[in-house]
Amino acid sequence: MKGSDLRIKLLTLKHHIHQQLLEFLASPNAPIYLKVIGVCLVFFLFILFVQIVSLIWTLISYHRDPIAYLREYYDPLTPRYVDTSDFRTSDENVFDLNAYREELFKLNEFNTYLSDQLPINRKHKDPRSESCRIAAKRLPQDSELASASIIIVMYNEELSTLLRTLVSIVLNTPMESVQEVIIVDDKSSRDELGRRLDKEMGQFPFVKIIRNSKREGLIRSRIIGSKAAVGKVLIFLDSHVEVLEGWFPTIVARVMEDRKTVVCPVIATIDHTTLNLIADKYTGIWGAWDWDMSFRWRPIPPREQQRRGFDDSAPIRSPAMSGGIFAIDKEYFFEIGAYDPGMKIWGAENLEMSFRIWMCGGALEINTCSFVGHIFRRTGLVTQTVTGETALQQNTKRVVDVWLDEYKDSFNAAVPSNEKVEGGDIVSRVLLRQRLKCRSFSWYLREVFPDQPRPERDFVGFGEVRGPSDVCLDNLGPGVGHQVGVFSCHGKGQNQFWKLMASGELVSDNLCLDGDGENPRKIVLYECHGLRGNQQWFITEDNVVMHGGSGKCLTHDGKFLQLLPCDMTDDRFKWKFAATSQDVLKKFHVLYAKQFGYTTKAERAKKEAERKKRKEEEAKKRAEQEKEREKKRAEEEAARKEAEKKREEKEKLEKEKAAKVAAEKEKDEEEFRKWRAEKQRLEEEAKRKRDAEDEDKRKFEEEQRRKREEEDKKKAEEERKRREEEAEERRKFEEEKRLRQEKEAEEKRLAEEKEKEEREKAEKENEEKAMEEREKLKEDTKAEDDDDTKKRRGCHRER
Repeated sequence: MKGSDLRIKLLTLKHHIHQQLLEFLASPNAPIYLKVIGVCLVFFLFILFVQIVSLIWTLISYHRDPIAYLREYYDPLTPRYVDTSDFRTSDENVFDLNAYREELFKLNEFNTYLSDQLPINRKHKDPRSESCRIAAKRLPQDSELASASIIIVMYNEELSTLLRTLVSIVLNTPMESVQEVIIVDDKSSRDELGRRLDKEMGQFPFVKIIRNSKREGLIRSRIIGSKAAVGKVLIFLDSHVEVLEGWFPTIVARVMEDRKTVVCPVIATIDHTTLNLIADKYTGIWGAWDWDMSFRWRPIPPREQQRRGFDDSAPIRSPAMSGGIFAIDKEYFFEIGAYDPGMKIWGAENLEMSFRIWMCGGALEINTCSFVGHIFRRTGLVTQTVTGETALQQNTKRVVDVWLDEYKDSFNAAVPSNEKVEGGDIVSRVLLRQRLKCRSFSWYLREVFPDQPRPERDFVGFGEVRGPSDVCLDNLGPGVGHQVGVFSCHGKGQNQFWKLMASGELVSDNLCLDGDGENPRKIVLYECHGLRGNQQWFITEDNVVMHGGSGKCLTHDGKFLQLLPCDMTDDRFKWKFAATSQDVLKKFHVLYAKQFGYTTKAERAKKEAERKKRKEEEAKKRAEQEKEREKKRAEEEAARKEAEKKREEKEKLEKEKAAKVAAEKEKDEEEFRKWRAEKQRLEEEAKRKRDAEDEDKRKFEEEQRRKREEEDKKKAEEERKRREEEAEERRKFEEEKRLRQEKEAEEKRLAEEKEKEEREKAEKENEEKAMEEREKLKEDTKAEDDDDTKKRRGCHRER
């Protein structure tokens, strides 16, 4: 039965059931609660039916044509260059999706399957700092920016990532300032990058596609694209990037400000597995390189941070660029020689341009306010092999021969295979350097990159480290915590490029070799902490590498490194650096040999000569001492005989003296006995006398005591009588005092009564006198009033 017929029958069944339920619900005799249950049942059955039909249809579609199903529902941009028939299992109707995904991953070295599922117009969070957003307000208006040509070179690029690159440009760029976007197709071999690409690009009228008639490589393709560009500013991008908000104005404005400044944005990582953007940890790094001419990202040193005033929005003056993404004035680009046309495919062009920009009067900056996300593949693309050597080796050879001056020997020592590589004709590039009057590489190291460790100053040994069984120390892919081992020596540096620093650190790709003395097989790469310990290593003159943390020596088991007890004569512990600095090595031995209990050959030879000289002196001294001892023995024999004679005489004298002493002693003892007897008699007599004196004294004291007791009794009696007399006198005195006080009180009372009577009498007299005066005053007043009346009457009569 076909899938379409089954689907029609299922729909018919659903319609029939639905009709029956509607008739039941419309019936007037049906109870209300049954109608409610019926409505819920209809709804539930409808949802269940839809899910079942959808599931059945999905299963039928998948088993009928799984490839078409995947393309329709999961993979709208499935690459046409993959033969999907390879991913069917023994059952022709079962499709191995995991194997299909892994094959896509291998083709591009990133998650192509996921890339095809993601929207091509996805948005990212703006990673710029607040100071960058403020600085953006001071930039010229979009209409005032110089016209720019964006150049993208691609070779067999995944279509979904290329489209995402273009759409991100449209969404995050002021398109009135973009003259064109030039896509240079370096003769891709995938069918979908032909007509289908032309069809997809039809929606982008500003896109120009240039197709190379033969494979030119990234470097020459960029030269082709830059020659076809008409904008004043050239912006080079990779074909698997996503530009972020605000990326364009800040780098173009900086190029307009100084045409000799080449500006790189912050290149953020788009994870090759999850395709998530990681931007925050890339603002504090700059471009650097190692002496095997490999590009490295390194933390910005304090010197540059101080120059920037610790301003997040200030540009970083970077010693090197990563190469693929930057903006440059078009005229200046061709003035300084564009890219080296003698280079093949890709590789080392970024360092060549970095050296040329700095040494020939320009400047290279990383603008921390411009962000471009970039997919870093799981493993680097394999560069094309030319006459048995990779393009990267040939390109690096050209860079070294043209620009490194006297430091070319340091690179050749670090990468021995370079001496056999043919870099091609470099005359035109040497003449270009002379025409531009470029400075020396020593100037570059001194003025632009003084932080770069130098072989003649900072390295004990560097380059490949060849160990037992003719294999080389290899980081097996750098990464923190990554176990380190050995691999066949290839002489190309990279994973086998190591540096033993003057401080004792063994470094690869800016990570330190870290050993665990308790776990001899746990030897990993770890971030350098500068505290020595497990990261301190020491190399002897016999090329034995010792570990500072455990005192053990470095060897390997054929795959990984391990630490075992040292045996300086065992070849298993011997490692040889491709190049060593003897001056640094001597200072290194002076500083750390004692710590590791090691003695250099010169010190051993010096000690051996000193030991031999000391032995001869000791032999000579022993002969002289033996002669002295013989002479001394003869003198001692003569002295012994003389002493024997003196001893016999002495014994005789001592015997005589002893006899005399014995007689004198006997006499002394007799006198002593007499003296002792006399002494005892005198002591007894003195004792009797003391006893008599003590008895007299006792009696006298007894008599005195008795007299004192009688006197005390007499005094006590006299004291008692005196107290009684005093008490009687005091009683009489108190009685007299009481009587006197009573008498005085009575006299006082009588005086007060008398005084009171006199006062009353005086008051009475005063009152009488006052009454008389008042009466007299009244009479005088009345007489005056009568006189006045008479006078007034006399006056009236006269009138």
